[in-house]
Amino acid sequence: MKLKSIKQEVYHLTSTKNTKQFSQKYSHLTKGKDLRDKSHWLDILEQIRLLREQSLDISLKDLEDSEKMLKESLFTVGKMAGLNKDKLEIDWQRIQDLNDSESI
Repeated sequence: MKLKSIKQEVYHLTSTKNTKQFSQKYSHLTKGKDLRDKSHWLDILEQIRLLREQSLDISLKDLEDSEKMLKESLFTVGKMAGLNKDKLEIDWQRIQDLNDSESI
């Protein structure tokens, strides 16, 4: 991979336009790095990828936890309103179907 390609990927992943902007916005990633050196850019790219993976994993877990909490809340409120489990399951499925159709 050429240095230019590596830089372009870093810019894309960090929403920056050039080395100067990247260095200012992400000084913690560039500290002690020689930005003329390809190996330093590869290190930076790897750090960015790892950070993105970690944040995506955390976000996915948070979303799954939120979904579970919402379902539990629906069932709790539904029971208080006198609805049976089958009716609540149908309502939950309808909520998920609405969410799926809105995300398309």
